[in-house]
Formats: sequence, structure tokens, C-alpha cells
Amino acid sequence: MPGTSEWARHWHFAPLPGLDLLRARYVRHTFPRHAHDGFTFGAVTGGIEEIGLASGTVRAGSGSVVMINPEVAHTARAGAPEGWAYATLYPAGQVIREVAAELGTIRGTPGFAETVVDDPSAAHLINAVHRAAEEGNALAADSLLRLV
Repeated sequence: MPGTSEWARHWHFAPLPGLDLLRARYVRHTFPRHAHDGFTFGAVTGGIEEIGLASGTVRAGSGSVVMINPEVAHTARAGAPEGWAYATLYPAGQVIREVAAELGTIRGTPGFAETVVDDPSAAHLINAVHRAAEEGNALAADSLLRLV
């Protein structure tokens, strides 16, 4: 991944239905205004990502976690000349509701109050879900997803 190369891998890990994964590095690529059906948890692993929301633009650097609720329109682009890299989880709403029900402490529809948090520990967990899935370790990937 030297220089200004861009790459992306978007995939489904069959043992974890309802979860999409994306690991990518973008420099010039921009995402026009769009929304996702489910939740978004993105761990920024390098550079800076700028997320455009109706309320304004937020920036996320390495160690930050980007959290976007379902159906929230947003854009994304590089916030620095070197672009940004991230590992992102896209769990379906049903997955989040199941985990919330298991915890037994959340009533109603779960959602994020913040879009970006500086939380290297949570970012590490998101990356760990990716690694476990890439290694084919369904039990670890599922357990780590629940911790996220």
C-alpha cells in the first residue's frame, strides 16, 4: 500500500449473516451523499477521513471510530493529502437489535449519539473482527463483534 495507491475489499463472512466488511485505503476517491440500511462502525487506521453530514463536516483520524446510524445521509472523502484507511463493519439492524436484547439493558431502538469518537480500544476491536473473519475464525469474529 505504498504511495497513493487505493484499494478496497468489501465482502461477506458467511458464518456471520447480516454483517458486511470493508477494508480500504482511499486517496482521491470520494463517496457522494448516500445512506446505509444498517449501522456503520468504521475504525480509521491511517490518515484522516472527512464525513459530511446535514449538521456539518466531522473529521476522523487514526484511532477514531466513525459511527453512523441507519438511513443517515452522509458523504466521505480524504481529509489529508495521504487519504485515509479504515476497517468498517456494516451490521444489519437485526444484528444490533439481537445484541442489545442479549445485553438486556437497552430499550427501544439503539442508535449512536456521536458520529466520531477517539477510541483506540474500540478501533482495535473493529480491526480484530476483520482479522478473525479473514482467518476464518467464526467464533472469535462473532465474540469480538458483540464486544464492539
